[in-house]
Amino acid sequence: MNNTNLREIVEIERLQTLLSYNILDTPYEKDFNELAQLIALICDVPIAVISMIDDKRQWYKAKVGIDGTETPIKETFCQYTVVQDELLEISDALLDKRVQNHPHVTSENGIRFYAGMPLKAKNGYNIGTVCVVGDKPKQLTEKQRKAFKLLTRQAMHLIEVRQKNKSLGTELNKMLEKQIEKTQKKLELKESENKSLMQAVKNSSGVIEFKPDGTIVSINHNFEKFSGYTEDELLGSHHKMLITPADYDENNRLWKSLGKGEHKTGRVRRIHKNGSEFYLQASYNPIHNIQGDVIKVVKISQDITKEIEAEISLQRAKEMAENLNEQKDNFIANVSHEIRTPIHAVLGFTDLLLENEKDSHKTNYLNAVKIAGDSLLFIVNDILDLSKMEAGLLQIDKDVFDLREAVTRVFSILHLKAHQKKIEFEHYLSPDVPKLLVGDKNRLSQVLLNLLGNAIKFTSEGSVKLYVSVTKETSTTIMLNFKVSDTGIGISEDKKETVFQRFLQAEENTSQKYGGTGLGLNISRQLIEKQEGNIEVKSELGKGTDFIFNIPFDKTKGKAGDPEIAEDDFQVKFPGKVLICEDSELNQRLIKALLKGKGLEVDIASNGEKALSLLKNNRYDLIFMDVQMPVKNGYKTTKIIRKELKLNTPIVALTANFLAVERQKCTDVGMDDYLGKPFQKKQLFEKIEKWINRKNAKEIDTNGYAI
Repeated sequence: MNNTNLREIVEIERLQTLLSYNILDTPYEKDFNELAQLIALICDVPIAVISMIDDKRQWYKAKVGIDGTETPIKETFCQYTVVQDELLEISDALLDKRVQNHPHVTSENGIRFYAGMPLKAKNGYNIGTVCVVGDKPKQLTEKQRKAFKLLTRQAMHLIEVRQKNKSLGTELNKMLEKQIEKTQKKLELKESENKSLMQAVKNSSGVIEFKPDGTIVSINHNFEKFSGYTEDELLGSHHKMLITPADYDENNRLWKSLGKGEHKTGRVRRIHKNGSEFYLQASYNPIHNIQGDVIKVVKISQDITKEIEAEISLQRAKEMAENLNEQKDNFIANVSHEIRTPIHAVLGFTDLLLENEKDSHKTNYLNAVKIAGDSLLFIVNDILDLSKMEAGLLQIDKDVFDLREAVTRVFSILHLKAHQKKIEFEHYLSPDVPKLLVGDKNRLSQVLLNLLGNAIKFTSEGSVKLYVSVTKETSTTIMLNFKVSDTGIGISEDKKETVFQRFLQAEENTSQKYGGTGLGLNISRQLIEKQEGNIEVKSELGKGTDFIFNIPFDKTKGKAGDPEIAEDDFQVKFPGKVLICEDSELNQRLIKALLKGKGLEVDIASNGEKALSLLKNNRYDLIFMDVQMPVKNGYKTTKIIRKELKLNTPIVALTANFLAVERQKCTDVGMDDYLGKPFQKKQLFEKIEKWINRKNAKEIDTNGYAI
């Protein structure tokens, strides 16, 4: 005989045992219901059920806190209890693989706690269960488990007593009377046990009894310890003496609900005799008379003050972690400043050398230095943007800009890399794409630099192209589609989503082969989504890749900012005198060389004190103010210039910190404009053009920073 046949025979015998008890006839229904209420009270749960289980269903013999009469066995927790002989306890249903996906678990206010004991007949077969259910995770105490087991045996005992009564018949009335007498004695004994169990509950919990109006009738010793009051001090007092006036309204609603017979559980705050606060996990249980009226309310509670204090400590730890995270952001910003400053000098002097160097070998070396410097700058920008995104500080500007000029500038930066690899590098803008748009030119440029730079990196032959077209247009907005297409190594189907993840690349050896941090695409996607756009990738391994993204822009009829200085327009001269407040000697030399080449008279101050000294004895047309200087920083120096020296000389901030709060801080102390390091000489000359040659400008735009 195989195991399957053996299990079927065992199940048949179990069902025969179940039928022999004549379960559907229920003369002891009241006893079972009271027993179920007692079980619910002892276990401190809203639901208790005594049920029978056949091969298809679980049907309720007695119940508390639940509707219905039966449930398919496959939908119950008791299907696991009936096949074992011990107590089954599930402390948190969401963590138990057997039931965590059950609809009654995943629903709002669903089942979180379950405990069940099988009802075992004398022949050893389990014919049903006694179970309790709660909507919050919990664990029974050892005393509750003991009481639960005793009451389960009591339920089975009642069933067996009824079976015996039915089977004896009228001819055995005398024997039945004797049996009933014995049963009554047993019930008295069980009642005594139940009283002992109730005493056990009182010993393990704080118990307080109230009249239906909230007047205290009795308290046990545990509650005396919780509250600091003695029973004599509380008897006859109202529940309100244990709460603050701020909780009176909630307390009134509680007692109205209890007066209607509604069971209430939850965490509550109470006031100790010494005036301090303590917290309880409390269960308020209305007790009814035969007519169904509430005659008293029994509150069973546990002191959870230490748990609440732990939660408060956790909140403080969370706030500390947030503070540390803010310090981390400041650290990254400061490190970025320190890195950008020398990069600015490297790139600036490299540009100056390239303008004057005629030797082709030296020019190649200088171009290599410039490419390396640009690559390092891209990495620093990505790291800083990553920090800003995590801190929620990244902002998208909306200024008028020339799209074609922005694309041309991106291609001019990357052109040398493409030329060195001898690949075709071109861009195509559809004729219906507007010249002027309102949006964040710098963020768009950053995305294009990342995507086009990646395309060049992974393309050894063929082409890298950018296509820009209009996909949707309204009277005020326009949706542009950007496609970066290359003939490079491509991406396998299972790696397409990986490329957008932070610090991950399509292949493990990509970084060794081609370089990169794995940040560019992740940041590009976040920047696109921050501008209410979207991005996707289409690729086939070995056949190239297309990165396609859409960004909405506002339309404009205005002009794109101020007139700009051409990169190679070296003949333009600017009359005037400029003060450079900069502590980096390399940057001093670089800016001084650039400005003197434009005919400007330049003074240098390495800190705020020297700047103030020069300002007291000289008149300047423009001040470039580094915000991070020794002795006296740019913020303090600017405040003194504005408030004490009463000078209205235009001040342009110099800083490598791109955070929006930094810009606002510059504006708040009285600076007029902002120039982010490292900057191109064209951007420097634009500031000169704006603040020296246009002194009569009435409106100063402190938001349109060129960074």
